[in-house]
Amino acid sequence: MSGRVLVVDDVATNRLLLRAKLSAAYYDVVVAEDGPRALELARSEQPDMVMLDVMMPEMDGFTVCARLKADPETAHIPVIMVTALDTAEERIRGLEAGADDFLSKPFNDLALFARVRSLMRMKMMFDELRLRDLTSRELGLAELMPDQEIEAEPSGPILIAPPDHGKGSILASALSERLAITTIVTSSEREALNLSRLELPDCFIVYQTLMEGGDGLRLVSALRARPETRQSAVIFVVENGDVGTAAKGLDLGASDYIEAPFDVNELITRIRSQLRRKRYSDRLRTNVRNGLKLAAIDPLTGIYNRRYASQHMNRVMDRARETGGVFAVMMIDLDKFKGINDRYGHDAGDAVLREFSRRLQENIRGVDLVARFGGEEFFVAMPDVDVSAAGHAAERIRRAIEHAPVRLPGQAGEVRVTVSIGVAVAGACEVDPEAIIKRADSALYRSKQGGRNRVSFFAQAA
Repeated sequence: MSGRVLVVDDVATNRLLLRAKLSAAYYDVVVAEDGPRALELARSEQPDMVMLDVMMPEMDGFTVCARLKADPETAHIPVIMVTALDTAEERIRGLEAGADDFLSKPFNDLALFARVRSLMRMKMMFDELRLRDLTSRELGLAELMPDQEIEAEPSGPILIAPPDHGKGSILASALSERLAITTIVTSSEREALNLSRLELPDCFIVYQTLMEGGDGLRLVSALRARPETRQSAVIFVVENGDVGTAAKGLDLGASDYIEAPFDVNELITRIRSQLRRKRYSDRLRTNVRNGLKLAAIDPLTGIYNRRYASQHMNRVMDRARETGGVFAVMMIDLDKFKGINDRYGHDAGDAVLREFSRRLQENIRGVDLVARFGGEEFFVAMPDVDVSAAGHAAERIRRAIEHAPVRLPGQAGEVRVTVSIGVAVAGACEVDPEAIIKRADSALYRSKQGGRNRVSFFAQAA
């Protein structure tokens, strides 16, 4: 896995050493000798990671990290703080400044590259989500997707998988008191997996050795493999300073690790850091899902929009070419719809459109696609349908609309509605979806000209 790493250290020897190690692993390395230069390079070079020395003159690493995380241009870049003073207090201070991880001098290469790989994977995931989110916003969907606050506290419980009940109970009590959330202590690896489905924890604390002979590494791997826990924070607790096992934990998907015995304050700070990251990830995923939905769905009626229908037509045509079959498309228009808006108001018009959409969906097959093209104009694509079947389907739709009046909101009463339908049938030789839609539109015009509330075929309109 390659990527660009910005190394920041005021000591030239340290910069050269890190550059040599990372370059040997095929990372692209940029160096800075002080804080101001690091801030400048982070904005201009947009590295995938920053490795930042804590002790520097003029501007120390804590200040640099805080400024990186406060700048929207660089806030998404992971930061590993490098320190010779490996104390819980210093790690807590760095995490509170926004650091994603810590490394102690002199470096353990196994720990170094495990940390780098883990954060590079995270950065790539965030980059993809941010790009999709940006695309949605550039499509003009931002105003329809309200921003959400990023909270550092979990909404789901924290699940603790300890080596014994005593340690689990003590830790659960401390976390519940400090974070004011529910904690669950598991008695086995199997129970942890079962509870993860039921409780949906935001964070897991998984020890290296579990009760009943369980394996913490195996549990970490299983949590990352399951869709319901894939996005949860997982903090791996390593025993006896076992860096090799810690590195395996990160490679298997742990979000972070901490060495036992640990300061509970440091664990709580790490939990909060991981949960902020999870909240940001959740928000991006929600925005992407909402953006995709808004890009494909008409918000008033809940059916597909023209953009989606145009793409879907390509799949319908591909199927016809594969099977040598035929398909039909319909253009449907509500008759004299402007009069409903003028007489009863736009709320009544919206109610008519929603009710029409509901009846339309009730009178087509599951394989057929319904879309709103805009205003009172609707579209239906029907694969594997010939002229006769298309005619029966169109008449069924027309009668379903004509049969019963639409109830209007408030005290406005009811209104009778009819539709005009144009149908075009095409086969495997077709290559232009827009041309087929235009044929159906031409048939729709014939229905309008013929007195409305009727079905016409393109062949009749030609």
